[in-house]
Amino acid sequence: TRGMLMTVLARLDGTDTSGGSTAYAKGIAWAAAQGISDGRNPDVWITREQIAAMLYRYAGEPGSGGTLPFSDASSIIGYAREAVSWAVEKGVTNGYGGNDTFAPNRVCNRGEIVTFLYRAYKK
Repeated sequence: TRGMLMTVLARLDGTDTSGGSTAYAKGIAWAAAQGISDGRNPDVWITREQIAAMLYRYAGEPGSGGTLPFSDASSIIGYAREAVSWAVEKGVTNGYGGNDTFAPNRVCNRGEIVTFLYRAYKK
């Protein structure tokens, strides 16, 4: 979920997330304070464009000169376009179907989330 990802990023940053009113309350507060997320909808499954946006912000919004080579690039929401471009450019993610589409609103499964995190953290 969105709340789980915020908590993972908070922990990666060294924040103690224990003792909140929910398992991810302190992670949400940290993410909102850092500008990584607005903290809303923590129980909602995270989409590919949302995880790219959060990782991009966590990386300090390093910018990207890349383009979006996907046939569905126009369906990537405005706030996530540069983040998706960065994620693709840095090898954090790629597309589907031979890299033809990005599927921005597709819900990430755990394997995809781990892959995003591993690749982003290694960069």
